[in-house]
Amino acid sequence: MSFLKPALLFTFLIAGIAACSSADDAQREFEQEAFQPPSGFTKTGANGEIIENDPKDWRVSPLFSGFVDVIQPAYPNPTTGQTVEFQILITGLDSVNGLEVATIDDNNRFKVLYFDERRPLPIGSHSITFNPVLFAPGQSGTISGARGLHRVFVFDHRDNLITYGDVKVE
Repeated sequence: MSFLKPALLFTFLIAGIAACSSADDAQREFEQEAFQPPSGFTKTGANGEIIENDPKDWRVSPLFSGFVDVIQPAYPNPTTGQTVEFQILITGLDSVNGLEVATIDDNNRFKVLYFDERRPLPIGSHSITFNPVLFAPGQSGTISGARGLHRVFVFDHRDNLITYGDVKVE
């Protein structure tokens, strides 16, 4: 009997390590997909209705699965300059600490589109809005400078990727 307890403990420990490794691998794979160039986008109307879905857009990362859901992808998408909005639902208590929405600029640096420093974010629906002019390089601030397809990343304050999607500016 004394051998059985350590053997069971060892078995559970190995299973736990394997599960963590698998979860880490899934998160790493999700992040590798996210940092590919933008391609395609979920086409939405002015009121948020989904016209054409891109299955790669607005998925929730394995790390936040079960705690966060994207209940409304970015709209309008494409945009001709209207404010872009999307909504997430936080269902896990203390699961999201801070929120940063960013894109990658022409110099391969993150450019913040939206920031919420609350830690933790309260449970419930959260509407995130940003001006698509922020996609424009430098300080140009023109919608013509922002034209193109842009990847939008959503992180918590620990730089954990929560979701991502593409927004087109026409």
